[in-house]
Amino acid sequence: MINRGTIVLLIIAFVAASIIGILYATNRIDTAQTLEIAALTTLVLITAWYAKQTTIMAKEMREQRLSEARPYLLMRLEYLIKLEGDYDKLIDAEEYEIPSNFKVKIRNEGTGPAKNIQAAFWRSDDVFPFQLKGYLAPQEEWQTAISTLRIDVDEIEMWLPELREIVKHDYPGTIAIEYRDIHERTWVTYLQLQKYLLEENYIHIGEGKQSIVEIRRAKND
Repeated sequence: MINRGTIVLLIIAFVAASIIGILYATNRIDTAQTLEIAALTTLVLITAWYAKQTTIMAKEMREQRLSEARPYLLMRLEYLIKLEGDYDKLIDAEEYEIPSNFKVKIRNEGTGPAKNIQAAFWRSDDVFPFQLKGYLAPQEEWQTAISTLRIDVDEIEMWLPELREIVKHDYPGTIAIEYRDIHERTWVTYLQLQKYLLEENYIHIGEGKQSIVEIRRAKND
């Protein structure tokens, strides 16, 4: 596919050739001047084209380098809650209390290390305790416990406010992991929990949608 820069150069070449043709046809320039102008115009266009291709190649190489160093954290968890009474009914996500903590196994499936890792339960209007880890190498695992007991404070800065635009359902909740790669880009893996009614009066708190997004912030954050 022809990129936009190449199209622009082709348009410039067409316009330049048209102008040269008009000048020559109206006897404003002779044959020698026409050839000289055409050669100079061709040289300028070729130089511009090579500069554009060099810029494209440099961008592609940078993107490949960044991709090769990207961590890719994924998590696994599972929990069962015993219900009382009749289980053959619809379940309200807010009707049953979730466990006070989840055991979560986090694995780096990427090709680059993750650093400055923070893992916690997330809801749009609450704050929960963090689990921290400084470094997770590729193919390395980290098992931790994520608390679902909110921090009872009046004023505290919201963690990952960016997820408010992404996660549309607060309940049962979301487990989120914030981390950085070696190029200081910030990534977030988040897993939205779901409740499923199973046989024998059990609710299954399990994995819903798991996604990874890049969080872009101001440099002073």
